[in-house]
Amino acid sequence: MRRYETIYIVNPNLDADSLSEVIAKFADLIKKLKGSIVKVNEWGKRRLAYEVNRFDKGYYVVLDFCGLPVVVKELERSLKLDDRILKYLTVKIGEDVDPEDLLDKGQAKEDKKKKSHKEPIKEE
Repeated sequence: MRRYETIYIVNPNLDADSLSEVIAKFADLIKKLKGSIVKVNEWGKRRLAYEVNRFDKGYYVVLDFCGLPVVVKELERSLKLDDRILKYLTVKIGEDVDPEDLLDKGQAKEDKKKKSHKEPIKEE
């Protein structure tokens, strides 16, 4: 499998429920096509460099996943057809990647962060 990263910009005027529905829609599409999601990172609402469809702001979402090229083709087709998506870009990050290995590394990083963010000891 190959590793990809897709950044897409969602209409900033959507409510929270619609926004989470859009994000879940594309994550489910990847899972349905036998891809695996490494991470979904929501950057939030940000100002665009230039206007896109009369919008000067957009909600950015980064989708890190593994799959075959057919997964990317179908994902980009769905992104293009969805009116709530302003722009998108997909980049190939790596070849011959093991998704389970990436998920294990991601889990290990999260565990390490949790351990390092312990409450400080209060001195009296």
